Amino acid sequence: MKITRVEARRHRGDETAPYSAEIVIVRVFTDSEVTGMGFATAPPKVGSIFQQIIEEVLAPQILDADPRLTSDLWEKMQTQAIPRRGGDGIVRPCTAAIDMALWDIKGKAQGVPVSHLLGGHRDLVPTYANCAHHLPADALAERAASYVAKGHKALKIRGTRSFVTPAEATERVRQVREAIGPDVRLMVDVNGSWDVDTAIQQLKTWEPYDVYWLEEPVPPADIPGYARVRERSGQTYIVGGEQHVGLLEFRTLIEHGKVDIAQPNVSITGGITDWLRIHAYATARGVPISPWDLQMVHIHMAAGLANVQWIEYFMADNALLEFQTKLFAGVAAHEEVTEEGVFLRAPTDPGLGLALDEEVADRSLVQTKRNQ
Repeated sequence: MKITRVEARRHRGDETAPYSAEIVIVRVFTDSEVTGMGFATAPPKVGSIFQQIIEEVLAPQILDADPRLTSDLWEKMQTQAIPRRGGDGIVRPCTAAIDMALWDIKGKAQGVPVSHLLGGHRDLVPTYANCAHHLPADALAERAASYVAKGHKALKIRGTRSFVTPAEATERVRQVREAIGPDVRLMVDVNGSWDVDTAIQQLKTWEPYDVYWLEEPVPPADIPGYARVRERSGQTYIVGGEQHVGLLEFRTLIEHGKVDIAQPNVSITGGITDWLRIHAYATARGVPISPWDLQMVHIHMAAGLANVQWIEYFMADNALLEFQTKLFAGVAAHEEVTEEGVFLRAPTDPGLGLALDEEVADRSLVQTKRNQ
């Protein structure tokens, strides 16, 4: 089997939406009947750059190669397409989109989900609900309570400084905890927007509210800050990694930042191939993995690898991924509610099982010279 062509197409959501973005869909064609699909989410006006990197810089590195040799092809895209660390930055999500498509081909060629290629299996994948809606504290508490009423036993809200002050974040925590009761795990994400002192003082203030974890308390580069917060965090776990990339950064985050749970993201770090290296290292160090976002991809890791604690579950009412939810409407999330919370059934379709809503895809396609 050989790669014959790599194609990238840009799809643009409603530009007036609160979280406008482009999704670049990548298809890798082979000389057999098997075609793989991956994707990358690009900020507004950056989709064209992603498309150019994918088709003109990365694709030539893998043409005529066997798509199943994912490690070899990842190294070529990462180190040879743009030498001297040129594979970092915005090249990583572009590499990831192709790498996803290659794993999709591997699964389809064997007639199994990608999760089966990872060596393990569980039928039900644990989730926590992303409840990071930017709502007033009382409205957020009401939304969180509605999630709990549907069976969720763990959920995450946001306290990012660019949206709320630390005092407002505390009010969110207080009202949400009152609304969901004492038996639901409550996580808080601040997206690396605090300094060490703010994080430590906030954790002291939140002691009555039993916060399960604080996510990205300080900027990603502040590894010593992670460690200082961890030393003073009491019973609250300190987690991070959604903005980190590659094994070296995660090794530093785990060894020196002392995070309790690591959160690698397939797209940000550069693909499933790189994600698996991070997972292997974290597992060897006894650190659980809880990947951020991309539930339709990360569900394969969670179903096939025991050290994935759970995946983040975005419901259809979350504006952050509104366009992605519509574009990938062909990807169904099959819930199973148990006494332990809401689980998703492991995927069964070959490959990654990605499928587009063709009507939405046609309507949102950005017309360029490449696809005319």
